[in-house]
Amino acid sequence: MQLQNIKNWGVIGDGMADDTAALQAALDSGCHELFIPTGLYRVTATLRVPSHTHLTAEATARIFLSGPRKHRGDFLLTNADHENGNTDIAICGGVWDGGNRLPENAKPDIFDENGYSGTVLHFFNIKGLTLRRLVVANSVTYNIRMAKISDFVIEDIDFLSDVFGWNQDGLHFGGDVHHGEVRRIRALSKGQTNDDLIALNADDFLTRVENRDLVCGDIEDIVFEDLFAEDCHTIIRLLTTVSAIRNITFRRIYAGYRCNAINADAGRYMRTPLFEETDMPNGVGRIENLQIEDMTCYPTNPNPDTTGPRARLHTALALESHAEGLKISGFKKINPLNLPVPGTALCAHNLLNTAITADGQTFRMEKKEDLIELDHFAELTVGRISK
Repeated sequence: MQLQNIKNWGVIGDGMADDTAALQAALDSGCHELFIPTGLYRVTATLRVPSHTHLTAEATARIFLSGPRKHRGDFLLTNADHENGNTDIAICGGVWDGGNRLPENAKPDIFDENGYSGTVLHFFNIKGLTLRRLVVANSVTYNIRMAKISDFVIEDIDFLSDVFGWNQDGLHFGGDVHHGEVRRIRALSKGQTNDDLIALNADDFLTRVENRDLVCGDIEDIVFEDLFAEDCHTIIRLLTTVSAIRNITFRRIYAGYRCNAINADAGRYMRTPLFEETDMPNGVGRIENLQIEDMTCYPTNPNPDTTGPRARLHTALALESHAEGLKISGFKKINPLNLPVPGTALCAHNLLNTAITADGQTFRMEKKEDLIELDHFAELTVGRISK
């Protein structure tokens, strides 16, 4: 099927004209294959992509979010039908810019019921999503936010930003996510992503402004390959309290981290924790059959807090969620920056009836008070044990 140039619908692409209405007309035209040539496209309201739409942009096409003031439900781009769902949507190429320097795109208070989430690209309730060769730039919070998606392919995604901001996740997966392939994800700006490069948040605090209109639920059957960041906050986030994160494989990771390489602390140290510790005497979390292969990581924070419970925020693997069939192989924590306090490789806590085997040595955790800290490991497995 021949690509149709979006300029056939009157799109200008000079960076000054408001191209929102013309771009939306192209998306609503019924043409399934649309092409965005080189240009600078100013967008002032959410672009909504219907089913069976394949949008291909030149690498030098920049689509950026401008005024007016943004509110809940606003994004640079999303799928058209969140309620009934969409199928077969593909976005390939282009620079998708969230405009984080503009005051009208600023993040509000985190409990603002009608506040702007700060997300650049949002995909919700889609079967058959393809994202390829995208640069996502200047997010206010999440670069790409997804929930209730299945049968997806995400490849060759780069993140960069002029400004640091809270909650700048790269790929943020909410709940109800199934069957996907993710390859070659890179944070290109030093310091990005300023939160999780990959976030698997099967459970989350959904009344925070950046999480409104997401859902909790299982995340399963995904392969991640070839992840890179020079200096991100956290490489992989595994957030589960009751929903499962299962049948996940990560391969070939090379990244620097300021907080954790892998964070599975169940959100205990967030501003908005998901539970009270006294209400969960048996612990929380459902990580099931998750493998991490060939991971090289290194700390980049020269002044981490190494006192009290927050010291656990500066370990490579923070494990405070129950796991069955967690396997890590070919793991290397290096210190190329020669930091004086590089942090531990593993801190495990708040786990009951759990066995951790690291490089052939097994540790049993029978009470939540038990604490295991290791300076290094290459191979590690985690599983539940019977009382």
